[in-house]
Amino acid sequence: MNRLTEKHFAFKCPMNWDEMEVSGSGRHCFKCQKQVFDLTNCSIDEVIALQEKHGPICGSIKMAQVAAVAISLSAAACHNTASNRTTGTPGDQAIDRSDVTLGIICPPDQLQKTK
Repeated sequence: MNRLTEKHFAFKCPMNWDEMEVSGSGRHCFKCQKQVFDLTNCSIDEVIALQEKHGPICGSIKMAQVAAVAISLSAAACHNTASNRTTGTPGDQAIDRSDVTLGIICPPDQLQKTK
């Protein structure tokens, strides 16, 4: 499953996730008056579905998600049997939002190209 990375953000927002009010499936940004979706465990297809429903969206991902995907790919490349593979699952740990990327997600047509 393809997940979002920093390259999928059209704009990176300087706002602080922890200072935003909890709202639905994410937070509410008082500066922009927009919902910021927590997309940490979402696939690109799930993000595109959100965009089709809501239009342009702001989202957040935990940076450790990007590192976990890279570690998983490296481990898979180093081991030739499925039983020896080591994979990281980003959603398994408690989320520390001090290392979060926030911003406007690229439009669906650009996301489709990265799948």
